[in-house]
Amino acid sequence: MPQLAYQEFIFKQDLEPYETDLLRSAVLKLIGTDDILYHNHLKNSFYYNYPHIQYKSILGKAAILYLNKAVTSIGRLSSYFNTTVEVNGKTISFEIDKIRAHLFDLRLNPVLSCYDIINWLPLQDKYYREFQNLQTDDERMTMLQKKLIQHILIFAKSIGWFIKEQIIIKDFKIYKQNWISFKGQKFIGFNLRFATNVFLPSHIGLGKGAAHNYGVVYPVKIHSKAGTNDR
Repeated sequence: MPQLAYQEFIFKQDLEPYETDLLRSAVLKLIGTDDILYHNHLKNSFYYNYPHIQYKSILGKAAILYLNKAVTSIGRLSSYFNTTVEVNGKTISFEIDKIRAHLFDLRLNPVLSCYDIINWLPLQDKYYREFQNLQTDDERMTMLQKKLIQHILIFAKSIGWFIKEQIIIKDFKIYKQNWISFKGQKFIGFNLRFATNVFLPSHIGLGKGAAHNYGVVYPVKIHSKAGTNDR
């Protein structure tokens, strides 16, 4: 059974969701850019891998999530814990409030688990045009569910979990849809709830902007039975 090393640092620093780039900038100001996992950029291009270091605002507090191989990079920043740095006129403190450390067994479950996903950005370029051209709400919902499965598979593959069984998605419900600005571009974003047989750790990001507090997954304590024909 594949496993996931998971370590999350939640700081005492107040941070709005739209300010996570300040947190990232503060980190890079302290440690530099030698470790690619902290910024996902090559010298002249973007590093197109699922991000194993993710910058978050969790319940209004700054947080950094480390997954698998990135756990070994914690030492680059830990010497700066309990210090402060100023970025764009805002002082960012790295005083720790909570640490969550787990070694998760990755699995598909016979009982579905329920999740919320916040500010999920599944539709870029041609996919948004394709979404707009669909004729019915059912077609749009089906497309979004397929994109969600793709994003789950991208996350799983990046941590060495190669899912060959059917991924089940049920109770898929959008409860907010709005335009979101990311890196100077506008994308349609979704807040939604779904149930799945895939175990998803708290606060991981799915889809575009996963390292920047987009597509953040929150477990919900509602369960339903798995059905073999639900997608």
